[in-house]
Formats: sequence, C-alpha cells, structure tokens
Amino acid sequence: MIPSRKLLLATAALIPLAAVAWLLPAVSAWWQPAAVLLVGVGLVDGFLASRTPVPAVERQVPASLALGQPAEVRLTITLQESAAAVEVRVYDHYPELAEVRNMPSGGLLSPEQPLTLSYAIRPKRRGLLEFPQCDLRLQSPLGLWWRQLTVNESTYVRCYPNFSTISQLLEFEATSNTATSGLRLSRRRGEGIEFDQLRDYRVGDPMRSIDWKATARVQRLISREYQDERDQQVLILLDTGRRMLARDGEWSHFDHALNAALLLTYVALRQGDAVGIVTIGDGRPWLPPRKGADAVNSVLNHIYDIEPKPVEIDFSEAAQRVATLQKRRALVVLLSNVRDADADDLQQAIGLLQRRHLVMLASLREAILDQTVEAPVADFDDALQYAATERYLEARRSTQQIVASNGVSVDDCLPAQLAATVANRYLSIKRAGRL
Repeated sequence: MIPSRKLLLATAALIPLAAVAWLLPAVSAWWQPAAVLLVGVGLVDGFLASRTPVPAVERQVPASLALGQPAEVRLTITLQESAAAVEVRVYDHYPELAEVRNMPSGGLLSPEQPLTLSYAIRPKRRGLLEFPQCDLRLQSPLGLWWRQLTVNESTYVRCYPNFSTISQLLEFEATSNTATSGLRLSRRRGEGIEFDQLRDYRVGDPMRSIDWKATARVQRLISREYQDERDQQVLILLDTGRRMLARDGEWSHFDHALNAALLLTYVALRQGDAVGIVTIGDGRPWLPPRKGADAVNSVLNHIYDIEPKPVEIDFSEAAQRVATLQKRRALVVLLSNVRDADADDLQQAIGLLQRRHLVMLASLREAILDQTVEAPVADFDDALQYAATERYLEARRSTQQIVASNGVSVDDCLPAQLAATVANRYLSIKRAGRL
C-alpha cells in the first residue's frame, strides 16, 4: 500500500496539533481522538482496498516495430463485474532504449466499461524487444491509499531496421519519383537487354528498335520493347566490425548499413533479381540469394538482431567465404567503412571476388569530417584540425581510387545518403548491362 496525498496531508496537519497539545494539555482532549479516528479510518480504507479484485490487462502491440519509427501500444484493463468502480493509474514497462509519450496514464475503471489507454513508443534498439510487465495502482474507496499491483503481462515483439522507406515506396507506382528515397523505380523501356514485347511505333523510338518483319506483316511500324535483364543475383556483404560502431547522430553506421541493405533488397526484388546476405565478422550463416514475395521478410528476419562488434574485419577471408558459397555470378555489394589501412587487404579481397563476380563498394563517411573541413578556421588549433582532416580524407580518397581503378563501383557517402546511393548505383549497373 502506498499512502495517497490526501492521507499525507491529513497526517501532516496532525503533527503541528501534536506539538500544541504537548504545550497545552487541554488541546489533547480532542487531538487524540482525531488521531485515533484517522488511524482507524486509514486501516479500514486500506483493508477495503486490499479486497478489490485484480483487474485483467491486455496489451496490444504492433506485429513488428521499425527502428526509430513511432508506433502505438494499447492497454485494455478490465474489472470483474462484482467490483466497484475504482480510479487506476497504469505504468507499462516498455523496452530499454525507447522513447515513450503518454505513459504513465490512468482513468476511472468500472466493471461496465473496460478502460482503454494508448501510448506512443519509438524504439531505439533493434532485436527482440520485451514489454515485461505492467504496474497498476488502484485507489482505495476513501482515497487514502494506492494499492500497487504488478501484472505479468509479458509481450515480445521484433524491432526491425527502418523499413519505413519501403512502406512509403509501396504507396507509389513504379513510375513515380519518390522524394523520400531519391529513387526512380520505373522500368526503362526500349534500351534494355531482354526482349519484352512488340508495340506500335512511337515518335522518338530509335530506328534499330523497329521490327521490320512485324511491320511488313501488319503494314504499320512496329517497335521492339526491351527491359533490363532479370533473374540475376545480388549478394550483400555487411561489415559487422568495430568501425560500424561509429555513430552519426542517433544511429550507428551499422544501422544505416542495414537500412541500405533493406532498400537495396526491395529494389532488386522489384527488378526481378534474387538477393542474399553475408555478414562479415560475426560468424552467422549466410542467407542464399532468393526472390519472391517472402524474400524481404527473409532478409528482415535474418539481419534484424545483428549487432556490430569491436573486432577487426578480414576482407580477404570474407572474399574466400563468398567464393566458396556463391558459385553463380552475382553483384557483390560491400557495405563498410573503408580507410587507407584497408588498402592491401581490400585489393586482395576484391581481386578474388572479381574472378567471378561484379563488385560494388559503398563506404560510409563520418559526417564530422565534412563539418570539420567546412567550418571556418579561426585559430591555430582550427588550422591543425583542418589540415589533419584533409590529410585523412585524401588518404581515404586515394584508397578508394585504387579500388575503383580495378573496375569496382565505389561510392563514399554520408550515412543519411547511403540507402539511396546504393540503390541508385545498383540501378545504374543494371541499366548499363554490366551484370
């Protein structure tokens, strides 16, 4: 039992009177009965509160959560029909590292009408999240006590990488320009590799697209229409090493890499390709390339609980693993944070991969580097910092130029730009027929 504010105020009011009664014995004639009355009423009220039936709590959580995206949790509290209405306060225990609004909450609970409460939650950690229990405080009939109860209403829900971009893209037609991602997902007509269909000639069609046999047969100009080649394979290599622990703002570089992997998966599947995942550094089994309606869910469930570790990454070992696992030619997309110290190991790994595959590298760059070189130089310390940052960036660019000179598509981008950059680079490779 927890004393209410009403009981504490009544008790506080008796304390000064006790001091007066000690100085003036005549006052004790009515102070003592008041104190006894308060104690008696408090005991009775507390007893009645302990007899109140325990309400039932039902928690409704979305089937899955997305990292950093708000969601609604509903609590339905039901009281037995034989019980009297009671004021209730609710505190739901939510997962760690989550932002919550409208909790604690409360209201009047009656047997005739269940009490429904809702609060907003914004998860800041991926993985299997637990809502362990729910605490209730029931007010006593006279309002002198709060009876505290714990309802073991445990709920588990998976928190995935941020798939909100995909959800937004699904609202648009394939020919829409989506401001949220920077992608144009329209199917390119007339200049692809695989034949798609015949159609009437349109002004602007190149002469080489005209099918002269079909034209002669129907006595009007007929053009061939092509689409980008389908049924190819994309293999995403995720760096789970210590550099991916770096944070830009709220999220780690690894979280941004997962978002990019997820968007690339969606775009590649829309293009008719199969997508697989290989993680570097955590020993997790690979997810072979697959396609179809359930492929996105397979990727989500494979990567949602991966966390980077403070370990060094061996790119050569990862390349050997890919060479063993992936026998068919594929576009291998490496998501990492490449620095000049990686030059030798990275070149060796890429050389091994290029024996069979087309390689694409997307390297994350810390935002603080750009902010440092763009900031005004006000004193000697600023000048030293500027010079050191420029030297580091130049070494980084040099390493990437060496890699690019071997025929690798290289993008060095800020975390917020990674997802759109990777997806657009994939589309450009498809449209160039390089895969």
